[in-house]
Amino acid sequence: MKREEIERLLSRYYDGLTTEQEEEKLTQAFRSEDNLPADLQAERALFLSLHVESAADISVPDALETELAALIDHRASAFRRHWLWWGSVAASLLLLIGLGFGITEMRQEVREATPQDTFTNPEDAHRALQAIFTEMSRTWNEGMKQLEASQADIKMANLEVRNEFKYNR
Repeated sequence: MKREEIERLLSRYYDGLTTEQEEEKLTQAFRSEDNLPADLQAERALFLSLHVESAADISVPDALETELAALIDHRASAFRRHWLWWGSVAASLLLLIGLGFGITEMRQEVREATPQDTFTNPEDAHRALQAIFTEMSRTWNEGMKQLEASQADIKMANLEVRNEFKYNR
């Protein structure tokens, strides 16, 4: 094959434009011609290293797929076991901390509740209760007024929306 033809095919090959037949021509030219110029010897070595032998000549072990799947499963299960072990350690530590805290709380003296803010005089208690109920009533009434105002606003908004729909039809 002529030098110009080899250079043209190499250029197309490096651009990714060659067909299988053109690549086969290049392979045959580089394998058969021993008197290539020095500048094409480097191209020859590169091209032949990329096209060593056909894929049919490479033997793949029959059990390769099952061995790879087993290896992946083994690594994945080892990863899961690792995280399971650390999770167990963390859960155990939390359990021990919780038990320790509970035991220390149980050992503390239980103090009886002493009534605070209680009245010894029933009339004082009645007056305090009346004051609380009066305050509750006042705040309740204020809340109801705000609620009624909001409901009136909502009714007005609904009325405006209905009127807008009537005029747009």
